[in-house]
Amino acid sequence: MTPLIVGALLAVIALVVVLYPLFDDLSPRARRTRKPEGNTPSVEAVQALREIEFDRETGKLSDSDYTALKTRYTREAVAAMRDEDAGVAGPFGDAAEAVILQYRRRQLGCGVCGPRPEPDAIYCSTCGRYLAASCAHCHAPITEIGARYCGSCGETLAA
Repeated sequence: MTPLIVGALLAVIALVVVLYPLFDDLSPRARRTRKPEGNTPSVEAVQALREIEFDRETGKLSDSDYTALKTRYTREAVAAMRDEDAGVAGPFGDAAEAVILQYRRRQLGCGVCGPRPEPDAIYCSTCGRYLAASCAHCHAPITEIGARYCGSCGETLAA
C-alpha cells in the first residue's frame, strides 16, 4: 500500500510541476511581455495614435477628426520622445543608470592599473601610485610611486 501512495504522490507532484507554467501569471514569458503599470507620456501618445487609427478604420471617426487628432497626438508623441532622449526621466526613467554613473564618477582610477575596485582608495592597491594624480594644494602632477608628500610644495598627499 505504501508504494502505491508514494507513487500517486510523485505523479501529482510531477503533474503540478508540468502544468504550473500554464496557469501561472508570472511565468517568464508573461513577465517579458507585461507592460509597466504606469505609462510614460510617449507610450500613452503612441497608444492614442493606435486607437484613433482603429476608430477610423471601423468608421467611428470621420476623416477631418482623424486628421486633427493624428496631428495633435503625433506632436505629443514626438515631444515626449525628445524629452525622454534628452534625459528628462519619467516614472520609468533611467534612475538606476544615473546611480551607476554617479558611482563610476566617484571611483578613482590608477593611470597604470586602471579603475580601482575600492571606491575610497587613496593609493593604488597594485602599484602604490597616488590616485588623485595631482596635489590638492598646488595642483602639481604626482608621478612618483608611493609618494606621501607633494614634490613641489611638500604638502601631505593623504591624511
